[in-house]
Amino acid sequence: MENSISNGTNLRVKSDQEMQAEQICKKISRMADIKRQQEALKTEWAELEGFFLKRCQEDLADTKRKTVSYTSTGGKVTATMAEKVNITYPSYLKVIFGDAYKDAVTEDVKCKLSAPASRMLAGIWTKGYSRMTVAEVIAQLPCDDKAKQALGKKLKGANYDTDKKNLMAIGGFDEESAEQYAYFISEAAVWESFLQLMKVNNKEDPAAMDETMKLIDGAIVVEETPKVAFELSEV
Repeated sequence: MENSISNGTNLRVKSDQEMQAEQICKKISRMADIKRQQEALKTEWAELEGFFLKRCQEDLADTKRKTVSYTSTGGKVTATMAEKVNITYPSYLKVIFGDAYKDAVTEDVKCKLSAPASRMLAGIWTKGYSRMTVAEVIAQLPCDDKAKQALGKKLKGANYDTDKKNLMAIGGFDEESAEQYAYFISEAAVWESFLQLMKVNNKEDPAAMDETMKLIDGAIVVEETPKVAFELSEV
């Protein structure tokens, strides 16, 4: 179809099919541009995550903290070091936990550990324990007896951040000291949990305890997996 204009020039009007084809080409080109941008941003995002994962490992090294946050005006990055216990020899667990097996392990196609049992096994496997009880650590804290008595009811060794806050609020420790003592409490809690397990199974002699530790070394593998989460700041 052709239209005439006053100067005699002939203009061809595009058909609907041609317009649709042109529109499709533009959309595909735009999608290709976006895809390339996404790939570039994905690569950059991975590099940024890698920076914070490395920084996270450095900042959490030799501490019992599992999370660290970095904040700016644009947002907040939270890096978490997740600990995962992988069971390599499930049959060992019955020997390790003995009479406490049903309390600590859920059998459902594969074994599932309770949170306290997982903390204990991870602590023994990684050698993250000290041969002291929580009460013994609290007794050595440089604070008055009243504070120690109150801390004895609060410090459990199950949550590092909570123990740190209680040490600062009740014991009056500064943040650095509270972190150090919370670390000791965490390691003592692992040992105390292990001692309780040995008591349940009547294996409190050193030889039996060493044998159980060797079984733990063979029964599981502990993997630490860092994760990074980003939150946009409210504008």
